[in-house]
Amino acid sequence: MDKRLPAGPAPEEKTHAERAYRLMREEVVTGALAPGLKLKIEMLRDRYQIGAGPLREALARLSGEHLVTMLGQRGFVVAPMSVTDAREIGHLRKIFEADALGQSIPAGDVAWEERVITTYHRLERIELSDRQGVEQMAEWERLNHDFHEALVAACASTWLLRMRAMMFRHHERYRRLSRAKTVMTRDIHLEHRALLDAALDRDVDRAADVIRRHIEHTTQAVVRALDENGDLQAPAGAAAT
Repeated sequence: MDKRLPAGPAPEEKTHAERAYRLMREEVVTGALAPGLKLKIEMLRDRYQIGAGPLREALARLSGEHLVTMLGQRGFVVAPMSVTDAREIGHLRKIFEADALGQSIPAGDVAWEERVITTYHRLERIELSDRQGVEQMAEWERLNHDFHEALVAACASTWLLRMRAMMFRHHERYRRLSRAKTVMTRDIHLEHRALLDAALDRDVDRAADVIRRHIEHTTQAVVRALDENGDLQAPAGAAAT
């Protein structure tokens, strides 16, 4: 595997373990570290120029997020991607997202509306750029996160927001795969516009319908991609933590 020059530390990172986590997580969700790849400490040290201790701490954290799978005492592999997981994560995200929207939209005030509009327009700029912004995937993902977060920001249920955020995060690997496979064939900008309009019209039922269809389009794109190539699985003998 080619050596990679590690990116500079993010401003909020205070430890080598945090930096190792950020670098590895980004490469797992983008597929640069492919599902099933054995994550040897020596390889990771060479790739990121970070010591073994922080790497092990980052691997344990990624294992807790189910992005990495522990092989007993034999190390770690990148977790598989499967049709079953894509459907289940997508289904749960639809439930939590629609429920949070249903509570947020009636409660949203002027500041909520301004945040929704602002985050939408930032997202719109990248989605209307060359090839729908797919070459700027990390930036698109950040702006997509901000828009969806703004929509549910007025929801008063702390636990619902926690569960929704967890599923949004778990969905990221599949969301990125869907974007890569549907660039120029899916008008995701129009889907986000429909979601914006329903929210600003304070139409809870329409917003719930739009978000469910929006997420289902992602699920179906991923299922098609995985059906074509087979589930992206870890080696036999892998034991989930």
